[in-house]
Amino acid sequence: MTSDSLSPAIKRFIDYFGNLGPRWGLSADACRIHALVYVLNRPVSNKEISESLGLNKHTLRDAIDYLIDYKMIFECSPSIWTTSGDPWEMLMVGLEERRKRELPLALETLQQCQEEARSDDGTEQTSADQIGKMLNLVGGLGAIDAQFRRLPPRLVRGLVDVSSKAARMFGGVPANRR
Repeated sequence: MTSDSLSPAIKRFIDYFGNLGPRWGLSADACRIHALVYVLNRPVSNKEISESLGLNKHTLRDAIDYLIDYKMIFECSPSIWTTSGDPWEMLMVGLEERRKRELPLALETLQQCQEEARSDDGTEQTSADQIGKMLNLVGGLGAIDAQFRRLPPRLVRGLVDVSSKAARMFGGVPANRR
């Protein structure tokens, strides 16, 4: 399969995720690969990925390693990859991996900044207070996350579904086109 054999809709889907990824701090090539494997909804070889997306071996390997590290793709046989066909599962796995990598570092950094700001005579109290507010926000988000992860995935889906229907009904949010 080459790039030319992908339909315009699939190319646009892949390009969209390739452009979206960096806005969230993710690798564009990894997002494009993940989108390809997801949208094809079948095992895809390194060769097919490389030909479809025009990636050299080094770029392909780096992006595959990134996706493996984030548990977004799985090797089903040598150099052949698959992913979950369930967007909710992928979202939850991705969020968990980001949380594990980012939340502890954010809390540690903000705590150190707050301690330094409080002990530094040159720091205005207002700045120390602002750092404290940010620390409280991140700590609160961590607490919410811990509670959220205890909920069964089916319940989370149901809550989001009900909330989105209510938002559309009361807030004028457009419904999904199907």
